[in-house]
Amino acid sequence: MRVLTVLLGLAACSTLALASGAAFAQSIGIERVRQMAFDRGIVRLEEIEYKRRRNIWEVEGEDARGNDIEMHVDATTGRVLKMERD
Repeated sequence: MRVLTVLLGLAACSTLALASGAAFAQSIGIERVRQMAFDRGIVRLEEIEYKRRRNIWEVEGEDARGNDIEMHVDATTGRVLKMERD
């Protein structure tokens, strides 16, 4: 009986851990982020990277004049958190 109780407790903890992790999972895909970058003036993409710990997409590229652009996008909401041109 004790073994069954322990196993049920472990299963419940695992389910809670998975559910809480899912809340931070990305819902904005790379294609959407790519399109957002082009819509905001990036004409040449250098890198798009998903940062799991921060749950953001980091985008690096250039505009038509060759200026560097860095953009951070919230991976859940799609909101642009940072847009910086050098």
